[in-house]
Amino acid sequence: MYKHEKRLLRSIFLILTVLSITNISPVPGGWNQTITDMDVTYEVSPDGKNIHVLRQVTFENRDEDTRFWRGYYSSFNYYFPQNASNICAYEKESSDNLTWSLSSYGYYTFCLNKKVWYGDSYAFYVAYDLPRNSNTVVFNIVEYGNRTKVVLRIPQYYETDIERKDYHMLEQKEFTEFVFQKGTTWKNPCQVTCVNHTDMYEIKGVAHLSEKEVGITVRFWEGEDAWGAHVLDATVKNLLLLENVTGFSYPPQYNVTIIQASVEDTQGYGGFNKGSKGIYLLHTSSDAILIHELAHYWTQECSFSHIWMDEGHADLYTYLVLTKTNPDVAVKRKDRTLETYQKLERKYDISLSAWETADSFDSTNKDAILFGYSKAFTVIYLMYEELGSDTMQTGWQCLSELDHEVDEQCFIQVMQEASDKDLSYIEEFL
Repeated sequence: MYKHEKRLLRSIFLILTVLSITNISPVPGGWNQTITDMDVTYEVSPDGKNIHVLRQVTFENRDEDTRFWRGYYSSFNYYFPQNASNICAYEKESSDNLTWSLSSYGYYTFCLNKKVWYGDSYAFYVAYDLPRNSNTVVFNIVEYGNRTKVVLRIPQYYETDIERKDYHMLEQKEFTEFVFQKGTTWKNPCQVTCVNHTDMYEIKGVAHLSEKEVGITVRFWEGEDAWGAHVLDATVKNLLLLENVTGFSYPPQYNVTIIQASVEDTQGYGGFNKGSKGIYLLHTSSDAILIHELAHYWTQECSFSHIWMDEGHADLYTYLVLTKTNPDVAVKRKDRTLETYQKLERKYDISLSAWETADSFDSTNKDAILFGYSKAFTVIYLMYEELGSDTMQTGWQCLSELDHEVDEQCFIQVMQEASDKDLSYIEEFL
């Protein structure tokens, strides 16, 4: 082999950061002297089977260390999501397949079908499928830089919500295309949720609570049976725990209905409690959101005059239930909420007395809404830490038995009488 043909000991590390790949760092050396353009298409299959991903990669070697025939690139490293299937790669011009091997570091090394010398370029495709539920689709677009064009192809009859809104839409026969043009800067993950609204199925169960048996109905779209079964089981379990942590029985005289919902149904929130009409629960929501919405059946019984008391207590009840079902999640969620309040306190000068929740939740008002929720939780949590579980339960029982609306002064007064402590410092938050 001639000296000028000796390979450099380097590889191309293209950061294909999609879905679960979120913490990849670029390699040192000549990488920052190369140019890689990408065109990515995510197509949600109309048959409900998968998400097909096709990525065209155009690589141009501008690595100064390879000038004057001192070396070339001949391999390409690619990190796949762990749940990717039907992986293939092929040249753009000839359609010849590229061979690859899986490294011990978890990435695939593709052997290019030519030597990419300084100033040369090479174009090829990488394709694979990702799993999805039959009528719901959730995935993240995770890209970096501004040399990638992203196209989402979604069947027109799907309701689609994309976290970032700087796309333009095209109608292409049975598909709607959401296009992020090249030049768009990608820094953070962008969540995409799609829902095909089919007829609703339902399953039923019974929660045997302290004073009554409460019927549970869970409604869900076709193919979402696993979601429905989990929500039914979690609802029965969490109703029992809510009676335990609040100190009084399930208040309403009606049964509980949980309805699988889309972003449009919940106005962007994780869930929405509509009283006797049921709880609309976003299909991507965690058990913590379900607990929070169930907790409102207890907070509504106290007839709080201000939303901060209602939401602050619902979040506290959620935390207390999670300490029994998933302590690690409880602590992380509590700490994150307290930190959110401290982080945003200087940015938002919002008194709890004047705070109201927005009609919808999206990226434009996210921080302001989170600040209100975190401040409300902080106040109720500090009171709980000072007074303890037994005293708080005594106060909650008294509040639930009042025959009038509970305003801020009434709330503080009842808790002071239950604890025999001065709680006037709470007014500083109002």
